[in-house]
Amino acid sequence: MAPVATACTGGGAADGGTVSVGEQSFSSALIATRWWSNSAHRVGSTLDTNHPEAGSAGLSASPTDYCGMLRQTIAAGRSILPGVTANDPALLTSTRAFLAELEAVAPASIAGSWQVLGPAVITFVESGGDSSKVKTVDAAAVRKAVSAVAADAKRSCGVDLS
Repeated sequence: MAPVATACTGGGAADGGTVSVGEQSFSSALIATRWWSNSAHRVGSTLDTNHPEAGSAGLSASPTDYCGMLRQTIAAGRSILPGVTANDPALLTSTRAFLAELEAVAPASIAGSWQVLGPAVITFVESGGDSSKVKTVDAAAVRKAVSAVAADAKRSCGVDLS
């Protein structure tokens, strides 16, 4: 599960510096932003920390958006925020937003696997990255979902999630 979790985490300014909101500037680690885009949102748009899943409203299954989001995640690298920790609120916000939007655009053939994998990834991030603290996750179901997602990503999108 860890390779998928690290590929789906993070957020922050594209330049890794500061983000301005109105007249105030913040460290990019304090504000979660999208490293992905889809038909409803642009790369770099700010996420609502109180409602990170809200961005999935209005999205529907789209192989183009789905594959694009996977490609952008791989292109963004394993660590989206410099020095990010599992306790970083931007990490949890961006993980929740990304997974909600990805699940919304996932084709029906793979959506069920994301519905298993998404909550497991969020639980893992909430645990601080400590898999020994993740007791509520069905490990066998997650392994099966990871395999299905990885195989579909490679076959349908040409993306290697391993």
